Amino acid sequence: MTKTQNRFLWILCVCSLVFASACEDFLEKPESSDVTKEEIFSDQINAEKFLWETYNTCVPRGFPYQWDRYNGMYASMLAAACDEADVTASWTGSNNHNVGNVTPGYTGEDDFGVHYKGIRNASIFLENIDMVTDMSTAEINQEKAEAMVLRAIRYHELMKRYGGIPLVTTALSVNDEIKIPRNTYEECVDFIVNQCDSALAFLPDFYSSNYTGRVTKGVALALKARTLLYAASPLHNTDQPYDETNRAYTGYTNYDESRWQKAAEANKAVLDWAQENSYHLITEEENPADNYRIAVEEPQNDEILFASQFNGMWYPGWLFSQFVMPTGVYGGWYGHGVTYEHAIKYYTATGGDQVWPESGSYEEFSEKMQDMEPRFQYSVLYSGSKFNDEAGVINFFRQNDGSWSTNAPVNGVGYMKKFLVKMTNNGAQFNWILFRLAEFYLNYAEALNEYSPLDANAFEALNVIRRRAGLPDITSADPQYNTQEGLRQAIRRERAIELAFEEHRFFDVRRWMIADQEGVMQGPMHGLNLYEQADNSLIYKKEVFETRVWNNRLYLYPLPQTEIDKGYMEQNPGW
Repeated sequence: MTKTQNRFLWILCVCSLVFASACEDFLEKPESSDVTKEEIFSDQINAEKFLWETYNTCVPRGFPYQWDRYNGMYASMLAAACDEADVTASWTGSNNHNVGNVTPGYTGEDDFGVHYKGIRNASIFLENIDMVTDMSTAEINQEKAEAMVLRAIRYHELMKRYGGIPLVTTALSVNDEIKIPRNTYEECVDFIVNQCDSALAFLPDFYSSNYTGRVTKGVALALKARTLLYAASPLHNTDQPYDETNRAYTGYTNYDESRWQKAAEANKAVLDWAQENSYHLITEEENPADNYRIAVEEPQNDEILFASQFNGMWYPGWLFSQFVMPTGVYGGWYGHGVTYEHAIKYYTATGGDQVWPESGSYEEFSEKMQDMEPRFQYSVLYSGSKFNDEAGVINFFRQNDGSWSTNAPVNGVGYMKKFLVKMTNNGAQFNWILFRLAEFYLNYAEALNEYSPLDANAFEALNVIRRRAGLPDITSADPQYNTQEGLRQAIRRERAIELAFEEHRFFDVRRWMIADQEGVMQGPMHGLNLYEQADNSLIYKKEVFETRVWNNRLYLYPLPQTEIDKGYMEQNPGW
């Protein structure tokens, strides 16, 4: 960790202790008697402490790190609640989704009120920063712009889970009307886009090394681009909604192809900004797996547009390690098994599709695993492969006496090791990625193909990602990709691979409205299990580890029943 990152992280931690407090209602909190707004905004130092706390409460955490949901899956990662992964522990939040046990009282994944705590902090900052007398107008406008984007990030996190939600743009007091009804989905999209556009005029392209991790122009452009991509997608932009009830809250009331064009233009703007400001895909290493590792693992590399600075250093045996590390590795309790359904989306090293018989020898298993592409090699710990130089090779199988070996069992073909291999007995720093440049190549390709099918620029954006992975280009000359649907499926597959376990797939299968398909969020899920034989040799078998349950009402979360019972908000369809 650099001195700069240490400084920024220290500020966040101190501020979380100074300002963090519970609130009885997610829309308002009485002013405290021990600190006043006048004191907080008396000078630049105190005001910026509050801004750092706003970062702390607005930037998603991603990784599970303690016994609460905050904003993320309880005791596991979001990947385990979709077709990417699974955990063997039945009590984690992810299992609620896999067995269809999400309710208006408990989603297992999200804490609705936490979003509004961040939103409130941003609003307090925006309403009071003008009180500071030792800051220039330019400095005040820049920090207002940061707070606007941070608040918009929180609204996007709410929208992708709930659809249209109440837009609270002031810091409400106990004397204000706090029962604010939902805004329409369209109003929420427009608000986020307008906030990002307004902020652009005052945000810098980059900061001095003293302030690594703050909101830049690129972050505002990225948030706008992702918001518009979601808004253009079939879940929200359709003439055939999954349920007509309260349609204005779940999406637009019609289909409009131009929304895809707006999304394409917004994502192209991110790519253009990145090129102008020296952000680029990591390609410097000879081994594509090393490039991919650096892109997702090394803090503040030239591909990361924005990442959480909250987590900092973690050590073996801490809850973070126990929740995410493979069983028995650096204190891991259960790890995240990579499902067969996800694993087969990866290509072989030459760009082909791997073929898996229902069973076979360990030699066949090992050969096929080693034949997989570099991103698979970095992302998946399969039996007989190396986790890292310190932990070494990890084996897991069912022994011939029926018991599991050390590091087992796992639900899938192996464990997720993406992000994690940097861990050592001395600990490691893990920064959750919010915006990584690779996403925006794929966003651009997807949106462009939807309104300009088979556009050459869509192929090029997709191939930029494939080339970095060491895979051959695809072209419209190939019958597999010479239709809009063929290219659409190629883009979706590449997205599943490149952005695996980064909290995209869980929402992608919803916005594409494919979650109800067999092997996505419904039906049998498979692994490849190894069995020891009487002669101590091993064989593998493809086996079902779980049959998952889906209901279309799960396309959007239910709003908390506690808020619905207050009579001021309408519930999402089916709940």
